[in-house]
Amino acid sequence: MTTAKILNKSQAEAVYSAMCTLNNLGGRLDAFLEGCFHVRSMTDGRVIVHRVTGFAHPPAAEPEIYADQAAFATAYGLQQG
Repeated sequence: MTTAKILNKSQAEAVYSAMCTLNNLGGRLDAFLEGCFHVRSMTDGRVIVHRVTGFAHPPAAEPEIYADQAAFATAYGLQQG
């Protein structure tokens, strides 16, 4: 059974592209997307995706946590490389 993902395919593609670009600059992603989504690439390599609500942005549900960007890309069926 496939579990529904928080982001849609277009959002995941844009996030992955941004992460790859930031990698080339020595940066990492910490972004709020329209529709109340927060995506963050951590210093230890993990990628965390969650839906947020309210002013203080508490998580609305359990986050998706990926070991690294490759795991994120695989989970969303994205072309890597």
